[in-house]
Amino acid sequence: DKLGKTIIFARSHRHAEEIEKVFNELYPKYSGEFARVIDNQVNFASTLIEAFERPEKYPQIAISVDMMDTGIDVPEVLNLVFFKPVKSKIKFWQMIGRGTRLCKDIFGEGLDKKQFYIFDCCKNFEFFEENQKGIEPLTTISLTEKIYGFKLDLISELESIAFQSDGKYKNYREELVNEFLDNINSLNRESFVVRSRVTYIDKYLNKDLWNHIDSIKYTEIREKLIPLFNSDENDEYAKRFDNLVYGIQVGKIKNRNIKRQVTIIIDLAEKLKKLGTIPQVVEKQDLIMRISEVSYWDNANFFEIEKARTEIRELIKFIDNPPTPIWNIDIDDELNVQEDDEVYLTGAGNYENYKKKLKKFLDGNLDNLIIQKIKTNQKLTNMEKQNLEKIMFEELGNNKEYVEAYGDKNVIEVVRNIVGLDREIANKIFSKYINENRLNSKQIQFIKLLIEYVIKNGTISLEVLIEDPFKSLGSVSDIFQDQPNVFSRMKDDIEEINRNAEMYA
Repeated sequence: DKLGKTIIFARSHRHAEEIEKVFNELYPKYSGEFARVIDNQVNFASTLIEAFERPEKYPQIAISVDMMDTGIDVPEVLNLVFFKPVKSKIKFWQMIGRGTRLCKDIFGEGLDKKQFYIFDCCKNFEFFEENQKGIEPLTTISLTEKIYGFKLDLISELESIAFQSDGKYKNYREELVNEFLDNINSLNRESFVVRSRVTYIDKYLNKDLWNHIDSIKYTEIREKLIPLFNSDENDEYAKRFDNLVYGIQVGKIKNRNIKRQVTIIIDLAEKLKKLGTIPQVVEKQDLIMRISEVSYWDNANFFEIEKARTEIRELIKFIDNPPTPIWNIDIDDELNVQEDDEVYLTGAGNYENYKKKLKKFLDGNLDNLIIQKIKTNQKLTNMEKQNLEKIMFEELGNNKEYVEAYGDKNVIEVVRNIVGLDREIANKIFSKYINENRLNSKQIQFIKLLIEYVIKNGTISLEVLIEDPFKSLGSVSDIFQDQPNVFSRMKDDIEEINRNAEMYA
């Protein structure tokens, strides 16, 4: 009698709020409870999620911003609405996984959940047809991390004789080093992430190491320590200004182009000029007038720029930062349903051929227990193998199609060849040879090629080892001439991997 549980994946909090607002306007009798925004900006979001997980409770529609993309198991979900573009293939299939959970008697006694609907408003399926691997998002660097990155650049650059002969520069560098030491010393060693990098923490608490920052030290501090730093600064606008100015200071020392940063700061100064009724702004009017000129940034020395940073940073919050407006476009919807193109994650779709159909099914069900066992080199039970054969011979096609595509190959081996072997499992099996033995560079390279091959292909025949890319390193007998026992043990592991892809427990 009512719409099934539905998740709408929204792009942002404001977007989600707008969706909820429009829903309430269109369906006033359901207003307030039926559709709710669930994200980290909503009070009691966990309570809303718990209510959504219970079939008898509202909300019936969860408008999610990142919180329900993964890790939420609600078998009653019948509809997924992609109201945002997704570029990561891994995340896309994880999101689709929210609808794949089986649910008994959802449409009445004996009427179980056999399918769910995906409403793709942003052409995600078309994107992944053209970009099969998707685009994995780059790691976002926090503002605090960027600022400390610039400070590390300054510490490194200011150690030269030209600067150390000047007392002001010498003291400034000393202050920056002490700031880094304070941050390192204040890290919470009970934190798992901090504990994993304790070697670097202990190392760089030695102040003598900071006398000279070589490329190795620079990389270790930048990659291992700075990401752990926290900032007590709550003024986001002041931090953004700091980031701009530190970028200019580093740019001037390294003779880089700073035109972009200068243009942004001049624009901020022009906006501050219009705030003549704010006492704090009026107090700094002379400096504001100077920094609004390009010539100031061309001629100002390091400490004049530093003075401008410290005196102007707290004024930036007074500049109006109006939110980008939401554009409401009123157009008529045309719903064109093509039955042939429907995507059934737990059954068959009419794709070009059996192989493509199977590949799409497996990509969409990687968290399935049977597929996970195959991917992680575990043997299936007889019942699990029968369930897999039912899917491959009845739901996705028939025995004739399977034989035409794969011949007499075992179904477990076929699945393993498509989904590959789990990276952690492959590393565990083969990395021990690198750790336990003193291997030469060519032997280590061979093992790394072997790991990557089985991760991608799931199994490996011994004949492959005499072909490229392995052949480019030389013959196996030559490579392991001084370590025959190592290759003998590796051969046993290869055969065990292959057996597990052919047999069931």
